[in-house]
Amino acid sequence: MKRVKAFVAMLLALSLALMFVGCSHKSTSAREYGYYAEPEAAYDVEMPMEAAVMDEGYALSSNAKSAKAAGMVSTTSAQDDGTAENLTGNAAGRKIIKNGDLSIQTREFDEFLTSLNRAIAAVGGYVEASSVNGNSYNKNRMRSAEVTARIPAESLDSFCDQMSDLGNVTYKNLYTRDVTLTYVDLESHVKALRTEQETLMELLKKAQEVEDIILIQNRLSDVLYEIESYESTLRTFDDQITYSSVHLSIQEVARETTVEKETAAQEIARRFKENWEDVKEGAARFGINFVSDLPVILVWIVFLGVIVLVVVLIVKGAPKRRAQRERRRALKRQKAYQEAQAKEQGTKETK
Repeated sequence: MKRVKAFVAMLLALSLALMFVGCSHKSTSAREYGYYAEPEAAYDVEMPMEAAVMDEGYALSSNAKSAKAAGMVSTTSAQDDGTAENLTGNAAGRKIIKNGDLSIQTREFDEFLTSLNRAIAAVGGYVEASSVNGNSYNKNRMRSAEVTARIPAESLDSFCDQMSDLGNVTYKNLYTRDVTLTYVDLESHVKALRTEQETLMELLKKAQEVEDIILIQNRLSDVLYEIESYESTLRTFDDQITYSSVHLSIQEVARETTVEKETAAQEIARRFKENWEDVKEGAARFGINFVSDLPVILVWIVFLGVIVLVVVLIVKGAPKRRAQRERRRALKRQKAYQEAQAKEQGTKETK
């Protein structure tokens, strides 16, 4: 029995040694390529896989020059005029995630969204999220949309080029993230854990003591959990590598912004045309607003007319009312005089 326990302890120590070798290999690779150092140590202990795998992508941006010089990645930079310059390197055999951001103007909002959905379906992609702001009933407010599409990575460039045919692309940014080192490290972890799993299964078959069985089963549960975690992250990587995420910011406009360099004559002609369009649009908008608000205007005209009529009647009737008041006062004075005369005459007759 002591020999079995010693054998179990030896195999557990061997399994831990294999895990230590795998971790050491990962740390050495990370230091060698300079992608990450301190975050990796935390990742070995407690960091969730989804958070850990992001470290390499962020660190990659600080090493973009060295990676490009080594011919490892394919990147794209956006220029001021909205065009993009492809910087293609040798990315064969590497695990690269490609994504993009586009800002697009369109004068035909509904038609553009329909064409966009068709273009996404044509390349075998799908819409992951979308939202539309505004409505077609309010012409004073232009509509906008935010769309996140998942596009097969090999069709990303052609899809973005097709967007230039559907609308006016004012901003284009295609960028990549090399996750090869993390991907390889995850695979090595899974391989080491699989080996440990097989060893533990063999130990479990030979174990006879309850203590040994419980110990082996606990470690086996931890190993299976770690394998599932690593493989889940690998599946997430595979999905991100296979399907690129493209975020499209779509804006409905009355006039599209030019992204090409203009001569002085072209700029004068364009601005004159735009100002003339503003004048025509303003006149048309005034006519539309006047006709649509005509019922309200008529009500106000009637209301103001009644007020004016009342004021005119008051003003015209003022002299007549003044004359009537004067006549009433004169009659009162005359009546008072007559009464005084009559009283005086009565006094004289009494004497």
